[in-house]
Amino acid sequence: MTTLPLLWSEGGIEADLAKDATPHPAFRRLSANYGITPVDDLEAWAPRPQQMLLLAQPRAFAPRELVRLDKWVRQGGRVMILADPALQWGSLYPLGDKRRPLFTSMLSPLFVYWGVELVLPLEDEAPTSMRKIGVFNIRTVTAGEWLPKAASDKARCAILAKGLLADCRIGKGRAVLVADADFLDTAFWKGRGMRVLTGKDEFANMALLQALLTALHDDKGLDGDFVEK
Repeated sequence: MTTLPLLWSEGGIEADLAKDATPHPAFRRLSANYGITPVDDLEAWAPRPQQMLLLAQPRAFAPRELVRLDKWVRQGGRVMILADPALQWGSLYPLGDKRRPLFTSMLSPLFVYWGVELVLPLEDEAPTSMRKIGVFNIRTVTAGEWLPKAASDKARCAILAKGLLADCRIGKGRAVLVADADFLDTAFWKGRGMRVLTGKDEFANMALLQALLTALHDDKGLDGDFVEK
């Protein structure tokens, strides 16, 4: 589930039905490794065994959906949430238009219940930043940070990568939280000259996402490649 134009474009149904219309490169990368089912309504969603849930800057949830999500995770579900406090993703529509990707994450009540708070660090450095997370060099813009909060019963979160990641054990389940969603934008990882010369991504944004999903799927800790605290 996402408000980002990953599967559907912002150009409307005519653009999506065009012969040359294709999903976003980040979606195509994920589709090469996973069978992806779009989700619109968490209450109507019927998860299959071993299925993971990926929420990439999703829309605001109704209270019933938040309860359903929390209950599913506590019963053993696995979710990754990309939550951006100040999304800079380009859009055809002006700020305030409901067709734009959501500017800031609306899941704060859930995060606090799980034991973390999403904030936007106020620093004097440039908003576009390069980060080294273990073996992964990534580039993004206005990334957020997780801060610890008092959690509900049977929820505990480890904050990693200088606040960019939170690994939460919640009941029998697990949530991997990333305080950023802009890093999926091709402007920050695909590159131009480097990709033309080598055929490889300029930055390892998608490799990081894949590694996080693999760790979540295999229920492995975020150590090794994710050793930076």
